Amino acid sequence: MRFRQLAVLPYRAWIARVPDPTLNRYLSQARNWVAAVAAITMIAVTWPVLGETTSIPAYLLPAFAIVGCGGIAVVFFGEAPVRAGWALTIITAAVASLIPNDGPMPMPVPLFLAVLVMTVAALCTQPLNRLPVVAVATAGLFVIGLDLEAVIGWCFALAVATISIAFLRYRASSRREIAEQTEQTEVLRAREAVLAERSRIARDLHDIVAHRMSMIVVMAQTAPYRLAAAEPAEEIGPGARTEFDGIADAARQSLDEVRQLLGVLRPHDGEPAALRPVQGLDDLPELIDGVRAVGVHVTLDDAVEHAAVAETVGAVAYRIVQESVTNATRHAPGSTVTARLVVDPAQTLQVTIDNGAATEPVGDHRGGGHGIVGMTERARAVGGTLVAEPTADGGFAVRAELPVGLG
Repeated sequence: MRFRQLAVLPYRAWIARVPDPTLNRYLSQARNWVAAVAAITMIAVTWPVLGETTSIPAYLLPAFAIVGCGGIAVVFFGEAPVRAGWALTIITAAVASLIPNDGPMPMPVPLFLAVLVMTVAALCTQPLNRLPVVAVATAGLFVIGLDLEAVIGWCFALAVATISIAFLRYRASSRREIAEQTEQTEVLRAREAVLAERSRIARDLHDIVAHRMSMIVVMAQTAPYRLAAAEPAEEIGPGARTEFDGIADAARQSLDEVRQLLGVLRPHDGEPAALRPVQGLDDLPELIDGVRAVGVHVTLDDAVEHAAVAETVGAVAYRIVQESVTNATRHAPGSTVTARLVVDPAQTLQVTIDNGAATEPVGDHRGGGHGIVGMTERARAVGGTLVAEPTADGGFAVRAELPVGLG
């Protein structure tokens, strides 16, 4: 371990002191060092071979050797360096092939080896649409620099190598694209799941908390009248009335805070909704009894066989009735509310909630809630529809059509 620290740490420290970022990146990769050593070796071999086998002037031998074989040093350094190195090697080898020499073929053997290395590097790094250019240029060099007997064989090998490398690269690229698309799809699914869960939480908060808070408001507002009408009548002093009014105001303020929370939790329009059945048709009598207990005139006409209705559909129907009754108690105090449930011959659950006009003063209900939007989303989520609109007598009606089963 100590030997590795002595050997590696000074090397990394020296690399870190290199000011040029490109050179620093080159030196920081071990494979580039291997390529640099190979390039230096080829240059050292090519220089004397060219001097012995060709009539190239001595002062040009270093240039031919360095330009022709130097590209090997950048075979692992990216597309642009490889393209430049390959082009210089091809040009150098073509010029050298036109100069008379004593070798076995017009192209000097060291330069031929450099051409093979740089051509493979170009086929592996250049864009797929440029591979034909690489193959054609290299084949043209073979025609110039090789004997006629060898040209056909090497051109055939070049064609096979080009097609094989192109196929393997295209296959690898396709797999990467598929993997990226799969990852993006998983991210989108996870995001949709989070948004759906947030939407469910928002609806449940509205359906449960807002309903209970509305009941508190109604109880606080009607308590003085109900106590005065009781047998025997009970007197409500100014202090008690103030307390009841304070309770109603606090409940209304809590409702406003709940709406602000829902605005954070609810996703944008059009995003998917999730459902988790909690309460169903069997719980409707308890809901209606609770509303009656605070002095609301409400009737329930339930002619549905509960066992024949899907559990999720029953939960949706329950929430629609709950929200509609809550809205009626808040916006039409003193009115009579009627809830009807029936299954028509088309096996559609008809849910209708009607209330008349308000007969008592309407409290200050500031801001808009998410009740109708939430009811509509729930109905659509199970394949149904919902319409909420004012009636001719000044009241309000909610009508929903829900499939009995979910198929």
